[in-house]
Formats: sequence, C-alpha cells, structure tokens
Amino acid sequence: MRVLSIRKILRTCALLVAMLLGLSSVVTAQVHYERLGTEFSHNHSGEYFAVDAPQNGLGVHYQSEAVGMSGQPHIGSQVNRGEDGSSHRPARRGTLTSFFGIDGSKQPQDFGANANLGGAIQLNYSGSLAQEYGIGFQIGSRAVFSGNAVQVYELLGESKDRFQNFTTVGLFQRLDSGVSFGVAYDYLTQESFDNFTLGQWRFRASYELSPVAEFGVTLNFSDRNDVGSFASDNVELDPVEQLSVYLQRDWQSGVQTKMWVGVADKHSEENVITGTLPPKTNQILFGAEIFAPLNNWMALYGETNLIMPADTGAVDAYLGIQIAPQGIYRTRSRQNRYRAFLPVASNATFTTDLNRR
Repeated sequence: MRVLSIRKILRTCALLVAMLLGLSSVVTAQVHYERLGTEFSHNHSGEYFAVDAPQNGLGVHYQSEAVGMSGQPHIGSQVNRGEDGSSHRPARRGTLTSFFGIDGSKQPQDFGANANLGGAIQLNYSGSLAQEYGIGFQIGSRAVFSGNAVQVYELLGESKDRFQNFTTVGLFQRLDSGVSFGVAYDYLTQESFDNFTLGQWRFRASYELSPVAEFGVTLNFSDRNDVGSFASDNVELDPVEQLSVYLQRDWQSGVQTKMWVGVADKHSEENVITGTLPPKTNQILFGAEIFAPLNNWMALYGETNLIMPADTGAVDAYLGIQIAPQGIYRTRSRQNRYRAFLPVASNATFTTDLNRR
C-alpha cells in the first residue's frame, strides 16, 4: 500500500505558497480599488477595470473592461484600438489566475471498481509572445489530492489515496478575423496504486460567430503511456483520444457557459473483480463549463466531461473558486488577446484508460 511521499508534500506546499502570494496580491488590489473612488482605473497597459461589482449586465458596470467580455462597447465607453487598427488592446503584462475547489473522478483507469473524490489547486499564467502576430503562450499546473470513494482497493491491499500533478504548456494565436487556434501539451504524473507518467496533445480551433458566441473544435491525442502493476496484474495506462465541438456563450450577467459534444476513440472495460469485457469504441462524450463572476476578482468556475457508457466510461467534474488579482473579467474579456486559450489539464480534459498486459 502506497502512502503520501515527501515529493507530494513538497510539491503541494510550493503550490500553496504560490496561491498565498496570489491571494496577497488580490487583497492589495482590492484595497487599491476601494481607495480609488472613481468608476474606472486606468493602468499602464491601457486596460480598464471596474471598481464596483457588476450591477445588472446592462451598464458600464457589466464588465471590468470598458468594452466588456463580449467585445461590445457599453454606454459611455470607447474602444481603444491598437496601431494595427484592431480592437485588441496591447498587453504589456500577462494574466494570472489561481483556483481551488472540489474534484471528483471515475475513469476506465479505476479498474471498474473505484472512484475518487478530493480537492484541487491550480495556477495558470498566459501572456504575449509575439504581439505583432497575436501569438501568446500559457503555462499552468494543477495538483489534485483525492481518496477512494469505494472500499475495493483497500480490501485488495492497494492505495487508499491518489495524487496527480497536471502541467500544461501551450501556444495560441488570435486573429482579428475572429479565428483562433492553439496547441498545448499536457504532462501528468500520478501516484496511486503505482507511479505513472503520461502525456497528451490538445489542439483547438475556434471562430467568433457573434460578439457573444463562439464555436470551436478540440482534439486530444495520446502521446505517452506508461506501465505499472496492480496487485498481481501488470497494467498499462494510456490517455483516451477525443474529438469534440463546442458552443460558448457570454451572457449579460457576465456569466460565460460552454457546452460540447463529441466522440471518444476507445476505452477498455476492465474490472479487477469480474474480469475483462471487449473494449468500447467510438463512444459519445459530452460536457459543460461555467464561469460565473462573484465580484471583480473572484468567480465560481467548474467543468465536467462525461464519456459513455456511464458504468465503464468517464464521469469527471470539478467546481470551485477562480481568483484573478488583476481582475476576474480580464481573464475572459475578448479585449484581452492573450488570455489563456485552453484550460489547464485536469481529469475533465485528460481521460485515462487501463488495460491488463
């Protein structure tokens, strides 16, 4: 039976320290806003942030930036255009967010006899790489501590907990035509009934259908699998390849929603108790994401991804609080050209299959 290692504790402590620094920045920014006493504060990068919380989604208090998340000017606001004539404002600093919340997961890697419930913390940063071409980068890390929601593993003498560390590094480009595309590599280290290191590529392309709607396509490709052991069985873990299309909508309240549907390539039907059934191929998947601002620097944020059939597929979800010291609306505003294009990898975006060897 495996227990928490020193490496786990050190990695988690480092993430917690970073999050505390972020929270300190939030408090400092909030004090600054309270002292300001004007409706908008203009910083060195030419971006505007609302001092007051959103009111009803119709006036200038709707978004933290003068033009709002949808890119449409509000009453009494103006769009500042760059030297190239685009509506994107020049970004001289990046976008930093942190997250903490609950995380639940059941995937084919759980051997048909387990599920996981725990907590997640995350940091993510994005910024400009080549402003003249609208190219940006993003880098983020997510740690998940979870315990078994079923007692089978413990009765078989295996680990009662799981630690995961997801790291995402990506590049993206947003064009003035409304077309955007990007690529990210996700690296996962996992300690559960054995130690595993996995990797996948994610590709995404999107198009702004209107000032408040976006359509896109996301592809997940397996890049790295790994082998280990469970009791007396040798097993192999491998990321599940997926294709999905999504529709994203910005609402007047400031809430942003996203829903998708697609297909998962293949996953096994292994069960540590009852044995092996033939694998499932080309299974439907669907999911959703919600981003709901609570004030100028904090939002309720969550995501779920479901792969059929429910008994042997994947049921993944997380929900928690996202914090942005520089302004929460800025993290989703279309005027912030270098906001993160893909979410940091999580169980909802990194489904893992298991096969006996």
